[in-house]
Amino acid sequence: MRRYTRNDPRGIFPKVTGLPGIEHNRMAIFWRPIIDMTDSEVAPMRLRMVQPVSAWLAEPEEERWSWFAMIGVAGLRSQALRHAGLTQYDCREPTGLAEEFRTPQWNRLLDAIARFDQLPYSARSLVVFQLAQLSYCEYVFKIAGVVQPNGDPAHDRYAYEVGRVHARFPGHAAKALPVFEKLATIGKDPLIALASCAQGIGHTIRSNTEIELAQRFDGYGQQILLGLPDTWHAWLVRSRFHRAVALLRLAEKQFEQMRHELDLALEFSEKLFPGTEEGTTDKTVALENKRILTESQIKSVSRARGKESAEQVRKLCERLDRLDPYCIEARLVVADGYAAIGDYEEAALRYTRAGDLGTVSGAVGWFRAGQVYDFLGDRASALNAMGRCLELDASAIEAAQYLESVRY
Repeated sequence: MRRYTRNDPRGIFPKVTGLPGIEHNRMAIFWRPIIDMTDSEVAPMRLRMVQPVSAWLAEPEEERWSWFAMIGVAGLRSQALRHAGLTQYDCREPTGLAEEFRTPQWNRLLDAIARFDQLPYSARSLVVFQLAQLSYCEYVFKIAGVVQPNGDPAHDRYAYEVGRVHARFPGHAAKALPVFEKLATIGKDPLIALASCAQGIGHTIRSNTEIELAQRFDGYGQQILLGLPDTWHAWLVRSRFHRAVALLRLAEKQFEQMRHELDLALEFSEKLFPGTEEGTTDKTVALENKRILTESQIKSVSRARGKESAEQVRKLCERLDRLDPYCIEARLVVADGYAAIGDYEEAALRYTRAGDLGTVSGAVGWFRAGQVYDFLGDRASALNAMGRCLELDASAIEAAQYLESVRY
């Protein structure tokens, strides 16, 4: 399929008007936690974690740290609000939300922001993570800057959390990677050191930085593994590290080694579940790790198909559907999985399901659906999908060109 490109790198996201208010708004049902931090049973897994982090901020404890992995994409909140017709909730900084729209959770976050410099590092880390969940990455940079490791475990954990936000922000990988390398080499907490290796590998590959840096992080990590304790959190970080190494092996085109690393990641992931009680934070973290790993398994098939049968790929797609049914990114990955095994009718349907959730990822979903429908010879559905793409992102080049091909 052709790549999704835009004539404006920032995207052009039309404002929708005339839609119902927040309580009866179709889009808000799915995006409610990112709008005003109210929980929703049909929010994606990443946003279901907004509520527990907020609860921790209500009673900050010195050693309470978040082990959640998924954070928001910069600007996502604004995109969702524009497509939901709820721009009255839009604000460049969390302090800018009108008082009548602030929930108790939102006010709790603002109170923590006001006391940010006086908070212990663990609580600051929670604030940083909460802001990233809400896609306020630039505000994190405003209040925290770039935090350099100094060898103190609590301070370094905070530096790690800030580094993760920089790494996710376009153009900031160069600020984050040196932080991760310091943490990997001078950090006294082996779990954060190994987690930093995983972050370093992943963001080196995704930012198209020299692959030698990712290989260096791999080397650091292999040494750290030798002294890692046999504990629950160590299994979690091991799983994340092996998943990152699998991405490196994919970039190196070592496909069998990639599958071996994914198998190791899965092995440690499965060790997280026995004895973990339902409804606990640990169970949520374990499910999140399994969800991310399942996504990686499907992506590996999409990019480097091996001996996996169509039925095996289908089962992976069904698993991701069960784990995170309302996540737009998961829906795109599932659609990619069906496309990889040649089930184009199902792939097209899944791409439209991603498109239904709006944002730029939804625009990508409609664009891919349009391409599949065009391949299947369904011109009417292809035109509809390309048009729906432009309704979400008016800067989509190929979608506009496709509609321009219509003869009048």
